Amino acid sequence: MEPFIVAAILALAVVILFFLLHRKMAVAKNDAETTSANTEILSPVKENLFPVQQDEIAIAFNYLDALSETEEAALVEIKDQKVLAKIDSAIPGTFQAIANAGAAHQYQEGLKKAGQLYQAIIPKDAVLANSSAMEGAKRGIYHGANGIKGHANLVPVDSNTGAPLEAMNVVNAVMGVAAMVVGQYYMTQINNQLSGISSQVESIAAFQDREYQSRVYALVADVQKSSQFQVEIVENEELRKRELDHLKNLEHECAELLGQANITIKDFEKKKGLDYSDYEKLVAEAQTWYQYQQILLDLMAKIEDLSYALNLGQSSRENCYAMLLPYAKQAEDALKSLEAWHKETGVTLEIDLDAGRRSRQGLEGLIMKAISIFDEDLRYKSVPEKTVTMITAQSGGQRSVVTQSETDLFQEDVRLVAKDGKLYYLPEEKHSKDT
Repeated sequence: MEPFIVAAILALAVVILFFLLHRKMAVAKNDAETTSANTEILSPVKENLFPVQQDEIAIAFNYLDALSETEEAALVEIKDQKVLAKIDSAIPGTFQAIANAGAAHQYQEGLKKAGQLYQAIIPKDAVLANSSAMEGAKRGIYHGANGIKGHANLVPVDSNTGAPLEAMNVVNAVMGVAAMVVGQYYMTQINNQLSGISSQVESIAAFQDREYQSRVYALVADVQKSSQFQVEIVENEELRKRELDHLKNLEHECAELLGQANITIKDFEKKKGLDYSDYEKLVAEAQTWYQYQQILLDLMAKIEDLSYALNLGQSSRENCYAMLLPYAKQAEDALKSLEAWHKETGVTLEIDLDAGRRSRQGLEGLIMKAISIFDEDLRYKSVPEKTVTMITAQSGGQRSVVTQSETDLFQEDVRLVAKDGKLYYLPEEKHSKDT
């Protein structure tokens, strides 16, 4: 029995030794692969304006040879100093890239190639993978629906102190800056469009319902105030929520005013048996309500555009635009009724919009009808060009509500371009053409 026991012990020792050696070799191989992969991931991008160390990953400003004419036209300057500071904090080297681009602009004749422009791209929906080599860290890749999508290139360093930051905090900071840039772009576009709406309100002639008129004035001013971009509101969750609640109240106020305009416009179809003089007065009255209807439709669209922008892509378009669609449908129905009223009255009063004339009515019409056997034109009187224009506008049928392009810039890469000593945001091409 003793020789058998000794042999068994020796065999067991050999198995254990073989297992330990195999495990050691596997660990060494895995470490080598991890080191190699990390070296490849962390290596600086070719022609990077600000090369990073082997232990850093960075969204960096790289040389950009040129922009197309379409891209040049689409550039939107980022002027807000607080936004610029946020970008520089999240993407160290931003101010240096702007300064270099400015210096290149001063010596433009001698710098025809690289060095005049720099760009950095923040990838959309970048979610970093956990690092297998360092606890609590993130690797420089991000995932899409079908696995690894690309490199996120984030620097886990505080630009003010040089101290390391939590990797996820860096991700949040960069993604927050990307949303802020897009949100500011949307809000600036909306603010500019609201200036046009304000001018339209001022152009409307004297209106008998002063209370209604003053409410529309106040509403436009209030929406325009909310459209002015403020970093403090965008980056503070409580303030941003408060502003969104305020916009919801403005949306309800706009809906009430628009509903009143729609109902009033639809009521014109009840006015029958008119002579031309009464009809002409009602055309002018209908024009005022038509103008207010169109202004309020556009304003409601801007309120919902603004709500979408302030949600920073966290709420769907369908949710933000939910109230607009039923009121737009109500407006279309009201305008169809108004169009039918104009056609019916036009037939009764024998109005020829193309010729800008109408048949004479009453006793005058009877007399001129008898005389017109010598001159057909004697049967008619001219219709003022202003009245023809109003009737034509009101009889235009279905209207389409203008909203932002369906391209969702919150779901696109954010492209920043340093040029001529300034920093620009370059929206995705399809959207920039549509706005």
